[in-house]
Amino acid sequence: MSLPPQGSAVWGRLASGGLSRLQTSHLGTQMLIKRLELSPSPPAAKATEIYNYFVKWERSLANEVAQLNRL
Repeated sequence: MSLPPQGSAVWGRLASGGLSRLQTSHLGTQMLIKRLELSPSPPAAKATEIYNYFVKWERSLANEVAQLNRL
């Protein structure tokens, strides 16, 4: 399964609270979720950061990538 394009609405949904619904056992992803939940950054900046994270770690996040279209 491949990642949605950067302009996809899924990244905005994740940045606006959707990350809390992502089921993951990946420690790095758990840390990203917690940091972004506490971050005062605007949702657009968070969405870009989430997208870049998934691009970098896509091969290690097959379970998480499969969940993206369901969030």
